[in-house]
Amino acid sequence: MLGDILVALLITVVAIVLGVAVHPVLFFLVVLAIVWLVVRRRSGARL
Repeated sequence: MLGDILVALLITVVAIVLGVAVHPVLFFLVVLAIVWLVVRRRSGARL
């Protein structure tokens, strides 16, 4: 669980860094980080 949160935070940090120059990439990576957390939490709850 902690690893999943770290991955989402890493994706978000990369998104913020890239977002300074490329806004569509920022939006895509933030959405990707949120989807990653939701999917990982749901799959973890089923196990």
